[in-house]
Amino acid sequence: MSTDPRRWWRWWPAFGVRARAAVAALVASALAFVVAAPLVGDAVHALLYREAEIKATHAMLNIEARIRDGADGELLGGQAFAALTEEGEWLTGAYLADHRLDDPAVGLTPLRLAQPASGADPQPSVPVVETVTIRYPAGISPYYRLASPEPRTYTFLRVLTEPVSSDRLALLAPEWRLSAAAMREQRLTIYVLVDPVIADETTSAVTRVLMYYVAPVASLFVALIAWLATGLALRPVESIRRQMAVVRGGAFHERVPVPRARDGIHRLARTTNDTLDRLQHALDEQRRLVADASHELRSPLATLRSSLEVPLAHPAAADWPTVVRGALADTERLQDLADDLLLLARAERDTDRSDDTVDLHDLIAEQLAERQYGGRELTYESELEEAVLAGRETLPARLVRNLLDNAARHAHGRVAVRLTVAGGWAHLTVEDDGPGIPAADRERVFERFVRLDDARDRHSGGAGLGLALVRTIAHSLGGTVAAKPPTRLPGARLVVRLPVAPHNGIRPPTVPGGAGPTA
Repeated sequence: MSTDPRRWWRWWPAFGVRARAAVAALVASALAFVVAAPLVGDAVHALLYREAEIKATHAMLNIEARIRDGADGELLGGQAFAALTEEGEWLTGAYLADHRLDDPAVGLTPLRLAQPASGADPQPSVPVVETVTIRYPAGISPYYRLASPEPRTYTFLRVLTEPVSSDRLALLAPEWRLSAAAMREQRLTIYVLVDPVIADETTSAVTRVLMYYVAPVASLFVALIAWLATGLALRPVESIRRQMAVVRGGAFHERVPVPRARDGIHRLARTTNDTLDRLQHALDEQRRLVADASHELRSPLATLRSSLEVPLAHPAAADWPTVVRGALADTERLQDLADDLLLLARAERDTDRSDDTVDLHDLIAEQLAERQYGGRELTYESELEEAVLAGRETLPARLVRNLLDNAARHAHGRVAVRLTVAGGWAHLTVEDDGPGIPAADRERVFERFVRLDDARDRHSGGAGLGLALVRTIAHSLGGTVAAKPPTRLPGARLVVRLPVAPHNGIRPPTVPGGAGPTA
């Protein structure tokens, strides 16, 4: 079995969200116990050791009082202490071991009262309890219960008593020392061990219980809670999934439930519903386009069919050159309609942002020059500033052509074209002196297959895709188009705004959603 952590990490994404949350909670809980168990042990040890210090202090005062009062026998059961003479001999004690023969460095040394300076009055002595620490080497301890395989430091309380009489010392000394020691009046040094046994054993037990019993159970419990909580948190996601499965089956009017909590799932549901709204709108537009295109194609096809069926039924009486010219005209109208539909679909999905640029003013000038030498007798007025757009020439050229075709179709005699640049936008305005566009229809004219009156029929007004293509192309280029009230000429006034290409350090405007401001 491989122990490479990178190999295991590659398996991590294969686990479900609930499993990953449970595993993460398990690992985090285990790490928390690994860190917390020693801290808790230290806190317990400090508390119990403080109690041991207090107990040793009380024992010290009790022993000192009993020595002062001349008590004999066991001074304090269970407390490790020693009383030393001024020469360092162990007068009495309990549980403490004298290791001066093993290692003089760990021996308990007596205290002596400092002599006053010559001529100074002796100061009354007040017993002061002080704390001393002695480090014992490995294998040596002051108390048999504290045997340690490693060096360890032990704490003692020490005090120098008031002078003790010979009679009282004789009561304290063992019988075998009565004939050997001169029991003169002297001060004794009392050592009391701060017993760490309870603190050490309790700390070890607490740490062992936390690490071997509490930590595994608590970590598994936390992992289970994380598993259940993650499942509850993912319920809205499951609801969204089930609803999306219904939408995938064709019910595009359905929407996913939005949870009340303002969190990431709430935003996911809102975004999903917004996407479904756009999808349904696009689908409705597609269906309407197909229906409108079918309706528009039906008439020229029926006309073409009848223009061919009748001569075939009576071939002798048919004027075949006229029949062919009519069929060709109908075929050309069908071809133009198919080209417009293809360009419309291509412009709607066009996201190409090539590095090419196109001079919009040159495009307009070329198309105006072509129109002045053919077709209807119209007067074209132009005022063109230099405007450079990003992208290829195809779409801007078709936009300009459709605007001019629309103006020429409805103008009585004049068409005015104006191109200006301001604030990073190219403003193209096309006006005519025709009947104009009613205010109520200034938005509807940009819909597909829309004709505002009978004069704009299928034969004289086209298929109704010209201005729809203008708006689609303008949006694909990042701009807008709108029909505005007339100003210079009394007819229709169409205004297009397109972002210009970066030029001379000027960056094009950035508008959320990719469209410019309303014209």
